[in-house]
Amino acid sequence: MILKIQAALTEPPSSVTVFRDTTLYASAFCDLEVLLECKPGTRSSYWRWLKSWGAHDFVEELVREGEEGGLYLGKERANIRVDELDHPTYPFVIDCLRSLRR
Repeated sequence: MILKIQAALTEPPSSVTVFRDTTLYASAFCDLEVLLECKPGTRSSYWRWLKSWGAHDFVEELVREGEEGGLYLGKERANIRVDELDHPTYPFVIDCLRSLRR
């Protein structure tokens, strides 16, 4: 199963460490293929950003908007909707992912 994450959730005010923890949990414990959904022309910028923070290791691929289906974590029109991916929203996101395992 695929988990697409809106690329904007890697940017401040979101926490890049919480992003990495979320991708680790989704990949290791939920057996999800983690994709980062990017707007056209931004994939290389997001890849450099994630790599510079060491947050790229559980991201399988960077895809364009609408390119893949699956569960969506994002700011709008998402299965798991958050405005920021940070310490206060992390338990909510993990609970949502955990519910998939049942």
